[in-house]
Amino acid sequence: MKKLGIHLFICAVVGLTACGQQSEDGFETTDSGLQYKYIKEGSGEKPDTGKIIAINMQWKTADDSVKFPAPGQESLAVLKIDSTNAGMIYEGIKMMKEGDSVTFRIPAKDFFGTTLMTPVPTEIDSASNLTFDIGLTDVMSEEDFQTFRMEQMKKQQEQMLAMQSEQMTEDSATITNYLKENNIDAQTTDSGIRYVITKKGKGIQPSTGDTVVVKYTGKLLDGKVFDTSEDKPAPLSFPIGQGMVIPGWDEGIALLNKGSKATLYVPSPLAYGPRGAGQDIAPNSVLVFDVELVDVKPAKK
Repeated sequence: MKKLGIHLFICAVVGLTACGQQSEDGFETTDSGLQYKYIKEGSGEKPDTGKIIAINMQWKTADDSVKFPAPGQESLAVLKIDSTNAGMIYEGIKMMKEGDSVTFRIPAKDFFGTTLMTPVPTEIDSASNLTFDIGLTDVMSEEDFQTFRMEQMKKQQEQMLAMQSEQMTEDSATITNYLKENNIDAQTTDSGIRYVITKKGKGIQPSTGDTVVVKYTGKLLDGKVFDTSEDKPAPLSFPIGQGMVIPGWDEGIALLNKGSKATLYVPSPLAYGPRGAGQDIAPNSVLVFDVELVDVKPAKK
């Protein structure tokens, strides 16, 4: 479960018995050396072998540098419990029950060397402890997990749509101001694309599945060119309406007749969205395309 920022870790969890002496700062220590402190105690079930658990997790280095989650990512992780892996992090999770929130201190050598089986990164002191704040929110069967996964996907989609709607409103205002400042009279599609037909063609208009041949120059609103067919051996060909290009192109090119030239003003949700593209197209960039529909090749029936 990735893009919502949700990460799916199918891991193995082994359990050791916790015991221990309490330090001055409230941490107890297991026989293996795992340090732990309960922040909140729940009353749910413990995760037996074969169960799938959902946890909210943050971990950081000794200098309080947060390594997970990354900025903008979810803190949710999903793990499957079995007996194949080792390490103090798994020991700690096995100690927990649903509703618990616990802080663990784990030697960097154990987490990287035993659990991840990788060298400790050079920027982390191998002799230091890492701090994990973990809340165990759900203990699930395989069947429960399928329901949980669908709910998370739905939640992620709803969040994405809300973000797109907000970004579309912002981009629409940006495009409106740009057109007004430059005295450009553009038409608007239902989806929010603005377009100006600078030359009306006399050929056919493409339908879904037809192959179109397009000359183009793509620019940012500040006029910086990020791509052009002039640098390529031939114009771009693609089947329209098949998701082979950004949504703004699938819709915008379909507005034209063969031989037409136009300028398309594409809001970022219909372009590259929050991901951006390459070094030149930053996240949530409004794009401008000068296009010419050179040819339309009808799909074979």
